[in-house]
Amino acid sequence: MLTADRLVLETLAPVPKDRKCFRLINGVLVERTVADVVPALQTNAEGLKNVLENLVKEYKKKQEEMETWKTKNNIQVVQQ
Repeated sequence: MLTADRLVLETLAPVPKDRKCFRLINGVLVERTVADVVPALQTNAEGLKNVLENLVKEYKKKQEEMETWKTKNNIQVVQQ
C-alpha cells in the first residue's frame, strides 16, 4: 500500500492544485481536487508507515521473548 500511495503522490506532484481527480473511498468513487487529495494521501501513507514500524518492533520483541523461553526451557526446534 505504501508503494501505491507514493506512486500516486509522485504522479500528482506536478499537476495543478485545482485540477479534479477521483478517489475511491469505501467503495465509492468521489470527485475531489488535487489540493484536497494530496494531504489525505500523505496522512494515510504516514499512518501506514507508523503502523508497519510498530508491527515490526512488536514482532522482534516477541521473537526475542520466544528465544528466551526456548533457552530457559531447553527447547530445541527440529526442522524437517
